[in-house]
Amino acid sequence: MNDFFKQIRIVLFEKTFDFSGRASRKEYWSFWLFTQLTSLILLIMSLRAKPLVIFFIIYILILLIPSMAVTVRRLHDVNKSALWLIGFAPFVLIAYMSIFLLSLISPGNQTSVQMDIFQIFLILTYVFGIVATALWYCFPIFMFLVQEGNQEENRFGSNK
Repeated sequence: MNDFFKQIRIVLFEKTFDFSGRASRKEYWSFWLFTQLTSLILLIMSLRAKPLVIFFIIYILILLIPSMAVTVRRLHDVNKSALWLIGFAPFVLIAYMSIFLLSLISPGNQTSVQMDIFQIFLILTYVFGIVATALWYCFPIFMFLVQEGNQEENRFGSNK
C-alpha cells in the first residue's frame, strides 16, 4: 500500500509536467486507479450537493496535465510515440461539436418529439465520433498501456 501512494506522489508531485522518459505499468495503473476512485467519490458527493460540482471540475482540470504526462511516459515505455494520443482528437472534436450544435437548435422548452433532418444528422455525427474514438483510441491505446515495457533501452530512454 505504501508503494501505491509512492507511485501517486511521483506522478502528482515529482513528474507532474514531465513528458519525457518512461513510466512503468505500476506507476501508470496506480495513478489511474487513484484518479478513478477519487473522481467517483467526488462525483457522488457533487450529485448530492450541487455546489460541489465546481470542486469536481477543478479536480479534473488539475489532474489533466499529470494524467497526460504519465500516459505519454507509459507509451514511451512500450516504445510508442505520444502521437498516438493525438490521433483521436478530431473524432472527439466532431462528437462534441455536434452535441454543441444540437443543444443550440434544441431548446429545452420544446414540446414536440419530432426531429428535423439536421438534428438527426448531428446525433448520427455524435455517435460516429464516439465510435471512431473508441476504435482508434480505446482499443490500441489500452493494449499499449497494459503491455510490459521494453526491458532494454529504447528511443525514449532506459528502463530505470
